[in-house]
Amino acid sequence: MSDELSKIAGDMAALLPLFVNGGSISGLLLPTQHSARFKAMAIEAKALIDESLDRGNEYSMNLISSVNSGSGGFFGGPSYAAVEEASQIVSAASRAIARKASGNGSRITGTRSAFVDLSRIEALKALPAGQWDFTRLIELCRELNVAAANDCHMSVGFILRSILNHVPPIFGMESFARVASEYPFAKSIKSAMARLQAQGRDSADFHLHQPIRKREALPAAAQVAFSQELDVLLSEVIRVAGED
Repeated sequence: MSDELSKIAGDMAALLPLFVNGGSISGLLLPTQHSARFKAMAIEAKALIDESLDRGNEYSMNLISSVNSGSGGFFGGPSYAAVEEASQIVSAASRAIARKASGNGSRITGTRSAFVDLSRIEALKALPAGQWDFTRLIELCRELNVAAANDCHMSVGFILRSILNHVPPIFGMESFARVASEYPFAKSIKSAMARLQAQGRDSADFHLHQPIRKREALPAAAQVAFSQELDVLLSEVIRVAGED
């Protein structure tokens, strides 16, 4: 199973040089016959992943999200970024299945929850058009899930920091530091915001600005384990934006 997925990932990556320039408006396009092949590969990969890791696993969910994101998804052909990301997700799923088969995959299972609960992303998508455009926030959440699923801990911290920088205007503030300290959240919510500001941002800033050293120590998942606090923040974003 792992070998089959690895081959599909390679076949997806082999499509990248086949994109053609569609002009300044359309950008890079994948010809129709190759788009159809990519769709078939994605469907086959999802079926194989579901068979090994059960339906609803994070790899399949992120694969679906990836191929339907960007400029068109399956409608009008996948974007270059979608094909590249799908290849990486399928490759990651292949490695996870191989670890599981060898008995070293207890940490990576088909039921590990996404860093950003998919229901939060759907709630953001469902917000009515109004003062705020949530397109970038939704994409940040999606990419955060991809990074977390692939154990890209520094990337998780960087994207989390971007979200903290992105949402303050919704609360009428120009910085997340002010959101955490001044917005009239309930006490329990305020403590979660304080952790995001003091610990989440500091951890991301350290890795973002750290120059090369003679010896390095890479972050583990525990350093960016702010999924619950982020969920609280997103629930408040949805609540406040829904009141506008």
